Amino acid sequence: MMAAALLIGSGQMAFCGPVEDLISGVRTECRGCDLHGANFKKADLNGVDLTGAILTDATFHRARLRGAILDGVTAIGTNFNLADLTRASMAKGDFTRSMFYAAQMSGADLSASNLTEARMQTARLTSAKLPGATLDRAILHDAKANNCDFSGASFQYTNMDRTVLGRSNFTGATFYAASLAKANAAAANFSDTTMAQTDLYGTDLRRAKFTGAQVTASRFSLAPVDDKTFAGATMTNNYGPDGRLHAQGASDGE
Repeated sequence: MMAAALLIGSGQMAFCGPVEDLISGVRTECRGCDLHGANFKKADLNGVDLTGAILTDATFHRARLRGAILDGVTAIGTNFNLADLTRASMAKGDFTRSMFYAAQMSGADLSASNLTEARMQTARLTSAKLPGATLDRAILHDAKANNCDFSGASFQYTNMDRTVLGRSNFTGATFYAASLAKANAAAANFSDTTMAQTDLYGTDLRRAKFTGAQVTASRFSLAPVDDKTFAGATMTNNYGPDGRLHAQGASDGE
């Protein structure tokens, strides 16, 4: 990338790199830039366009990225802790092992993004879009993820303990050895999910639905449910809300 020219006090031209230019506001886009390891801590990057940029090992700690475009970025091990990513577009990005602790991500679009081993505990993801996302071994415990679109997403060994998931859509998602213990998933849609060896101990599932779901060897002990929670689901070898092992659950919600 060509460096930007700036006038300094003597009238001479000073040249800055893309990091400095983005931080100063001289430029608001850096599509495809190599920003590997860059430091954007507390930077104001609202609305910036970093489509396809390399952000691996960079830090955006407490940065402001409201409405930013991060589609297709490579951001492996990147620090977004406490960043404001409200309504940011982050589709098809690689965020493997990235950190989003307590980040503000409400309304963000993470469609088809790779969030394997991402650390998202206590993040706010209200109304975020994550259809087709990979969240294997991600940590989302105590996050606020209500009204999210998780349709077709993958949750293998994912930690979502105590996460707020009310009214979220998990249609067609895959859960394997995930934990949603004591989460609030009231009115969530788990239709057509494939769920195995998943822990939903004490999870609020009232008004949730599992129509067409295939649920095997999972635990629902002490989970608040209603008569229709499991209606239309195939339940095999699960521990029910009564704490007992049910070899074959009925499809009428019992």
